Amino acid sequence: MGLTQIDHKTLELIALGHSYKEIADKLSLTEKAVEKIKLEMMSKTKCRNSASLISFAYKYGLLKV
Repeated sequence: MGLTQIDHKTLELIALGHSYKEIADKLSLTEKAVEKIKLEMMSKTKCRNSASLISFAYKYGLLKV
C-alpha cells in the first residue's frame, strides 16, 4: 500500500493515540480530512477499525516500533 507523506504522518499520530482534532491541528488539516484519510487507508487495507489498521501498518513495516 503506497502512502503519501500526509497518510503516513496521520497513521503515526493515530497509532500514538491522538484525536482527530489533535492530528488536524498538527497537520493543518480539518478533522473531516483526517477522518477521510483514515477511512481511505482502512478501505485500501480491508481493515475494520483503527486497531486493525495500526496492526496492519506494523506488520507490513509501514510503522516502526
